[in-house]
Order: sequence, then structure tokens, then C-alpha cells
Amino acid sequence: MLNQWMVKVKSGTPFDADDMNRFHEAIDQALAESIASYSRAVDASRNIFLGILGHDLRTPLGAILLGADSLRRSADVGERGTRLANQIFTSVRRANQIVDDLLDLTRCQMGPGIPVKKTALDLAPLCERIVDEIRAFHPDANVVFTTKAPVAGKFDGPRMEQVFSNIIGNAVQHGDVQTPIEVHLAVSDRSAIFTVHNRGEPIAEDVLPFIFNPMGRFSQRSVVDHPPSEGLGLGLFIASEIVASHQGTIEVVSNTAHGTSFLVKVPLA
Repeated sequence: MLNQWMVKVKSGTPFDADDMNRFHEAIDQALAESIASYSRAVDASRNIFLGILGHDLRTPLGAILLGADSLRRSADVGERGTRLANQIFTSVRRANQIVDDLLDLTRCQMGPGIPVKKTALDLAPLCERIVDEIRAFHPDANVVFTTKAPVAGKFDGPRMEQVFSNIIGNAVQHGDVQTPIEVHLAVSDRSAIFTVHNRGEPIAEDVLPFIFNPMGRFSQRSVVDHPPSEGLGLGLFIASEIVASHQGTIEVVSNTAHGTSFLVKVPLA
């Protein structure tokens, strides 16, 4: 049909321009639908790959973790062997956490979100334990934790520990360790209120709207400004999904004058 129109144009023969416009619109629509279909196929393949990767890695990582734990508790390996076993145990535990994050990412992309199993508990001891772990892992950081009363309600304890660990860890990694990192947990308006405040370089304005989107956050920054050790912000993304699964909200404010503050609000019941 296009060739026929071209012949008419070259020969000066009258032709229907509306037909050509409709043809162009049909081509544009077909291209748009093809690109959308290809994008969906790529997303589905990536999610399936991440799910399979995370699932298949858990078994060997679990075996290594169990072996390293046995070695570091054994009295027959000596001081050097115990030190190496501790290093292996710590590294594999971190790798296992990365695998868990990948599986959580896949659940969010392919399912209704991160599943939670709520039980009656007090969040204060959980948060205090996470703060103690971060203090031990980052002895140079001054993490100050305050809470005035029990924060009792129905929560998924392990998942809320992830929220505490990811947000406080983010503050330690990106904040100024020379100033206190303030962690506060309280109850207000029948909700648990968890806040983390740190000083240091604020989050860039072009990154702030995408702070809880790992892919969006990375796309807003150049490779030079985004070192490999920083990662893609998967921890904050997972924290936001866990909070959403608890019907809660998470917000962030960051500027030079105030610093950076994360505010998590989760209903008690």
C-alpha cells in the first residue's frame, strides 16, 4: 500500500491523505504495543531469574553457614581457625541476607507484596537489640536510642527488625558518624512511631522522590556518583514494602539545615 502511495506521489496522481495518516497511526500503535509487550516480557524474565537465583542459593549458603558456625564453636581448630570461621560466618550471613532481599524484591514485583505474620509483641526490645548490633558492627558511630514506654501491638517481629536495621543502617552509612544518630520509638495516636535522624550530606533533590524505588533511585544518579559499595537502595525499598504490609506509612525529609529524618508510622492493631 505504501508503495502505491509513493508511485502516486511521484506521478502527481491524486491520493487520499487520510488513508496514509491512518496507516501511519496503525504503525505507531503496533510499535507501541510491541515495545510494551517486550518490556513486560523482560520484567517477567528478570523477576523469574531473581526468584530462581535466590531460591537455589539458599541451600548452599545454609550449608556453608552451618559449617562455619560449627567450626567457630569448636575448640580443635585453634585461634587462627576460629578467626577465619568467624569471618566466613559473617560474610555468608551477609550474603544470605542479600539473597533474602532478592526474594523479597521478587515477591513485591510478582505478587501482592511482602507477606507478614502478625503476633502480639513489644517493639522496644526488638529495636534496642538492632541498635546494639549496629553499635557493635559500627563502633565509630554514635547511635542514641530513646523510648519512654512499651510499644505493644500486633506486628511481624522479624520483618519489623528488618525495617529498623535497614533504616538505621542507612543512616550510619550515609550520615555523619561524628554527630549522634538519633533513634526514637514511641506510641502516638494508636500507632507505633519510629524515627531516625542523622546529620551529614542531605539526599539529593532529584533522588528524594525515588528513595524507596531501587531502580528509580539508581537511574537518577550517575555511575560516578553511585559507588558500588552503596548499592541500589534495596534495603529502603524492602523497608517501605514491609511498612505498607502493616498498613503503615514511611516518609523522609532531608535538607542541609535539618539533616535527614525517616518517619515510620505503623498501627498498633
